[in-house]
Amino acid sequence: MPIFRLPYHGVSRYCSSIRRIKVRFSAEHEKGFKDRLLPMSAEFAEWLLVRPEAEQTGRVFHPMPRRVHGDRLGWQRVSVVICKIGRAAGVKVATHPTTGKVKYALAHDLRRSFGERWASRILPPDLMVLMRHESIDTTMKYYVGRNAQNTARVLWEAHEKAARGNIFGNTCQNTAETTDSQQTQTVN
Repeated sequence: MPIFRLPYHGVSRYCSSIRRIKVRFSAEHEKGFKDRLLPMSAEFAEWLLVRPEAEQTGRVFHPMPRRVHGDRLGWQRVSVVICKIGRAAGVKVATHPTTGKVKYALAHDLRRSFGERWASRILPPDLMVLMRHESIDTTMKYYVGRNAQNTARVLWEAHEKAARGNIFGNTCQNTAETTDSQQTQTVN
């Protein structure tokens, strides 16, 4: 869980622009055991920048236990807490078809939902980098084309848009006539 160990000095800023913020993972904290400089999602970059720069020291995430004098929570304990939150909130991920047993959200499900949200926004090679997949096959298998309902909606929206205009998204020919008549009405 490298993001859990992310230090503020691992967040690199280029040209002091929010659009240029990247995350640097050192090999010992990275699942592929390679030093990597990766782009950061806009939502995460904006969240990071809410904290004043003078306070951006140590680790980005510093979860503390309920006990005042306890140590910082380890990633395993944080994962257990996330599971408890998922169960308490009733965030169901799956239901077994024969037993009816419900699987509630785990930490990895948060990663999956992030990937699914971004799958419809960016191209597969970019999603591969964002998800830190070694192979495009992994990205394609788990994130691209998995949501048939969403794909059907997008297809129909594109069809309806094309029916209103030409393939370039231009409006139909009646628009010019409407514009002329509107100008005539305005002048009169």
